[in-house]
Amino acid sequence: MRALWLLGLALPVDVREVNAAWRGRVARTHPDVHASEPSKVAAAETLTRALNDAKDTLLAWIEADLEWPTGTTTVRFDEPDPWPEREPAPHEAPICLRSGLRAGDRVRRWPYDGLELSVVTGTETDTPGGTTWVLLAGEQAERMERVRLAAFSCPVCGGCSGPDVDEASLRPCPECLVDLRRLERRPEEADRIRRAIEARAEAGIATAQSLLDGRLGDRARERRRWVRRLLPAGPDDLHAALLGAFSRAFERWSSPAA
Repeated sequence: MRALWLLGLALPVDVREVNAAWRGRVARTHPDVHASEPSKVAAAETLTRALNDAKDTLLAWIEADLEWPTGTTTVRFDEPDPWPEREPAPHEAPICLRSGLRAGDRVRRWPYDGLELSVVTGTETDTPGGTTWVLLAGEQAERMERVRLAAFSCPVCGGCSGPDVDEASLRPCPECLVDLRRLERRPEEADRIRRAIEARAEAGIATAQSLLDGRLGDRARERRRWVRRLLPAGPDDLHAALLGAFSRAFERWSSPAA
């Protein structure tokens, strides 16, 4: 009964439902998801162990074909705390799934070497699968391939980009948005995605140093430490930890796509 309660399951259940419930909960409670908040790590470790034990208990119960108890209830976890750097805005523009951009993003245009930034007002695609145009303030437009996100820091990988501004946007980078969609469809890519995050964190450290921005550098180093701690994780734990980190960052930043 306790195992069912911990995983939020109601009878009857099968192996698929147990595994799905466990993955969903561990994705939100795994210690690596809370690595940036040391005060929560110990609690996350305790809860994750309890969820692992609950899964093992239920799978063993099913395998032994034992009779189920009655009187179980469900439990919901509280939502994670919002990022302290930026509260979620109530009405955000939808995301372009091809470019990873939305209205309000600051970008550089080809050849990307100037300090001048343009502001995205929207995107348009000629035909399904055709050219995607990024619409910019001042009634300008550029091909998606000739526009690069600028003045931002990614909370998942720590990747960042200049030029130096008073306040860089805190938002998932386009590469992390692509990896989130891949991770949801193909869990077996978790290890490759972990290595890609580590590489982007390394690049973020170098970029922050060139910008002389200690805050961006601290975030990139923290994300590098986090992803390196995932190195010995098994496939299921790695997938859950990555999915939790991606999902939290994406949900805090995004609004439903149009």
